[in-house]
Amino acid sequence: MNLLFFGCVFISVFLAQFVFTPPLYSGWSPDVPEILLRSGWFVMFVGIFVFNLAVSAFVVVTLPGVVFFPLSVGFLLFRGVLWGLLLYGLPTWLFLVVLPTLVLEGEAYVFAATAGAVVGVSWVKPDLSYRGEGLSRVEAFKRALRECLRLYVLVAVLLFVGAVLETVTILLIS
Repeated sequence: MNLLFFGCVFISVFLAQFVFTPPLYSGWSPDVPEILLRSGWFVMFVGIFVFNLAVSAFVVVTLPGVVFFPLSVGFLLFRGVLWGLLLYGLPTWLFLVVLPTLVLEGEAYVFAATAGAVVGVSWVKPDLSYRGEGLSRVEAFKRALRECLRLYVLVAVLLFVGAVLETVTILLIS
């Protein structure tokens, strides 16, 4: 999934140069709602972390995979394409500044997509997830949810550190 996600980011940045005219860099404004910028660093940090964990990771990437497991991978790849298109317009120095945040958040979304796919496969085809164990769909689903929660601890840690870096980056650059 890492190769798929970061490959989509790279390919969309590469292909954007043939499709779009080079952007004119006219300064940088953070892609954060104005209310978070005015509320102080702690509110901005909490807002970024909660939004990334609840909406970006869980609702957009994991939850669709629970319903139909290929959707987690599909939404992850779509996110990779969007990130590539957004990164295309950044100057090199700014790309290097945001790179650590991109890697941490990207890795968190990869784990979130993995969690969604694992839970989705568990109730659709339990024998594929847990070969030879003879689990029912409900038992496999419960077991996959426990595994998903373990993955989500890692997702939360990565997004927490990513939110710290993103907050510091926004405060230093803006």
